[in-house]
Amino acid sequence: MEQPFYIEKTIQRYIDELKDRYECNEKEFNELIKEKLVGITKNIASGVLETIFEACISNNSDLKRREKEICQKISNNYEEGIKVFEGFMELNAQISSMCYEKYYKLFDTFNDQIKLDTLIAIHVRACQVANEILVLIKNGYADGAHARWRTLHELSVTFLYLYDSDYDVIHMYNDYEIIEKYKKSKEYKACEDILDLEKLEDEEWMELSIQRDEVIVKYGKDFCESYGWTMKDLPKGRRNFRELEKYVGVENLRIIYSWANESVHAGVSGIKDKLSLREEEFYHFLTGPNDCGLLDPAQYTSYSLCQMSEVLLSMEDSLLHTIFDELLIYFQKEIVNTFSKVEIILK
Repeated sequence: MEQPFYIEKTIQRYIDELKDRYECNEKEFNELIKEKLVGITKNIASGVLETIFEACISNNSDLKRREKEICQKISNNYEEGIKVFEGFMELNAQISSMCYEKYYKLFDTFNDQIKLDTLIAIHVRACQVANEILVLIKNGYADGAHARWRTLHELSVTFLYLYDSDYDVIHMYNDYEIIEKYKKSKEYKACEDILDLEKLEDEEWMELSIQRDEVIVKYGKDFCESYGWTMKDLPKGRRNFRELEKYVGVENLRIIYSWANESVHAGVSGIKDKLSLREEEFYHFLTGPNDCGLLDPAQYTSYSLCQMSEVLLSMEDSLLHTIFDELLIYFQKEIVNTFSKVEIILK
């Protein structure tokens, strides 16, 4: 900042002006402050608002200038990579729409259609998350982008598992929504009075409880536990995301997933280690964007989404799908190559 601690200085200036206005000594002034604290605080706050807005929101502020500078650097340095990434995203969106329209017409049983609906819903969500990651990359938030990849990886693993599962597992996955709703509603009811929330209707709670009891009768008591919908393939005590990764054969990404978790949780590693900081910037306070560390989220996002889209394309052996698959692989490699070149230059 050109003027560090400008907010503190502005507030102090107003306090000094108050002192001059009341013409009293320090002790008398402190007593006055205590008596009229609420009113004085509001006056000071309203008085400095304009200054704060000017310093933080104005296009001429240091903050806005830095944001524009970072975005311009990213636009200049990563222009080719971002363009390829955008093309990659459009390709995946087209695959999602094309496969759904084509396969839905071909599938004539309820089980086939519910499985297709489930897989496409996950793929569409994955495309949305990947687009969020792209927005974060464009604006210089590497750690936030990597944290969002964590969600994309979870979607990808779930997608791969369900694709190779029979109809019973598909139904279990969808029925597990009742267990999730019940748990959330139970937590909600526990906080209703404390947080002064709108009360959950007794009829709604009763209906949810009945539905929960019905799925437990249908699948057994273990179904209501964490990852209960995997009970057909994962043994009791090992129904968790780590084991699901192993089951679908992507345990090689476990360490990357662990790193992404650091950007989500409040552990000391996530606070101290940042993709967004170069080695020489390690001890800087970074509250906004920066123009480095964008390779990892771009690389792993394109990889995870590519995995899912290739599976959808593999459902039909045709020349069109083969070409789509080749395009996917080309775009994914180009994203990694273009972002890698920039990272090497910027180090």
